[in-house]
Amino acid sequence: MAWLERKGNVFQVSFRWDGRKFRRSLGTTEKVDADARVARIDRRLQLIEQGDLVVPDGTDLLTFLMTDGKPQPKIVLPTKELTLAELFEQYRTTLPADSMERNSWYTVTIHLKHLEALLGANFSVVKLTMVDLQKYVDGRMKQPGRRGRMLSPTTIKKELTSFSGVWTWAIPRGLVSGPFPNKGLRYSKIDHKQPFQTRQEIERQIGRGGLSEVEQAELWDALYLGLDEIDQVLQHVQSHAQHPFLFPMMLMAAHTGARRSELIRSQVADFDFAAGVVHIREKKRVRGKRSLRSVPLSQRLQKVMTEWLDGVTGRHTFGMNGEPLSVREAYDQFKRTLAGSAWKNVRGWHVFRHSFISNCAAKGLDQRIIDAWAGHQTEEMRRRYTHLFPNVQQAAIRSVFER
Repeated sequence: MAWLERKGNVFQVSFRWDGRKFRRSLGTTEKVDADARVARIDRRLQLIEQGDLVVPDGTDLLTFLMTDGKPQPKIVLPTKELTLAELFEQYRTTLPADSMERNSWYTVTIHLKHLEALLGANFSVVKLTMVDLQKYVDGRMKQPGRRGRMLSPTTIKKELTSFSGVWTWAIPRGLVSGPFPNKGLRYSKIDHKQPFQTRQEIERQIGRGGLSEVEQAELWDALYLGLDEIDQVLQHVQSHAQHPFLFPMMLMAAHTGARRSELIRSQVADFDFAAGVVHIREKKRVRGKRSLRSVPLSQRLQKVMTEWLDGVTGRHTFGMNGEPLSVREAYDQFKRTLAGSAWKNVRGWHVFRHSFISNCAAKGLDQRIIDAWAGHQTEEMRRRYTHLFPNVQQAAIRSVFER
């Protein structure tokens, strides 16, 4: 026969069986509920004594009595849960080497290091929730960013985009399940980047005074060069570059809008002088695929590249000692050539790309043509140079107020 006992405020059931006393908490402080549970346990004990209910071998008697006389499945201890560090390591070691740009891969590895540092290398991947990601966002927003400013929400979003890419890769491999839990994340407001501006516009703002070094640097980040300025930069490069490849490489950047990585990948076979076009080898526009876009050759570019390629041996358009350039070499030669000149504030190869797009916009070219030539334009990027379309906004406001 089973009976009630109380330990503190909680009731427990007690009974004797086969010369032993058994006791187990019922997990309730309500006597009515406890009485009902004891009555059911007592009834099962009677059925066992009568032979109408059999306790399976190896089954815990108390558990059997408290679960309606049903045997419980064997408890299987979970295997070791996959940690964040293990997931990222598998991703790094199994992803094909040429699946993304070297620059992009370098950036992704930095993003994963930040995630691992803040979430914890031993964080269990299967337990990841939106709450964990929000804590990451909040934690990163407290850390310093570029030039001493608060870290940009755009940077944090890019980091989580890298994590999402790893997650998508891991799903078909059975490492994780379900969608990446980033839905509902909240970020602080993002400041729009400066619109692209001429050198004169930037110098005029700096000349008024009151701008910090950080604010001045951000203005120079928005520099685009007019056509005359591009010619002056190229003239300086032609006479000061340590290596002969730099001038034709910069000219191609300025006259096609090609990215630095696309210039490095360029091959002799990409130039079709008969058709007057150059094919740009892309990796960003079509995810997971190598694609080409074609840009017409300006007369100057066609002339310079015809002469340059006549002396090139091998398949790569630009290089040193017969080898293609590295990203670091391209950057170092760019900065070294412009250092100490009137063009020292030109930040990098991307200025030629932005200048190409901006000059096309300033000439009133159709947006679709600009997109086709430049490739992979985002809406944010378009907003940064659409103010350069000539007379469109002025004509619109005059149509309202001038009669």
